[in-house]
Amino acid sequence: MKKPVKLILVTANHHPLHETWIKLASEISKKVKLKLEIKEEDYILLSQYGDKDEFGMPWLPQLLVQYEGGETRVVISQLPLDKDLKPDLNKAFQLVLEKLERGA
Repeated sequence: MKKPVKLILVTANHHPLHETWIKLASEISKKVKLKLEIKEEDYILLSQYGDKDEFGMPWLPQLLVQYEGGETRVVISQLPLDKDLKPDLNKAFQLVLEKLERGA
């Protein structure tokens, strides 16, 4: 199984959920003991490895994992919502941990 070496959060200061994504990525980084790199609006990285819309355009924020050898995959690109249509960080945390255990 590939060994993850770091998490990469690609975000933007102006995004309304910027702080929420930083909190999520930081908590996951601590839990799985991986370095967290935060990149500001790195659309080049996201166009190579991130999720994209139907027009081929990546969006922000997205959390990626990089493995030994440089392989990079999306861990999460959209936050799940609760019954009140607010971001559900607990569910997002669990989804990310499960995905990392499976090798993203």
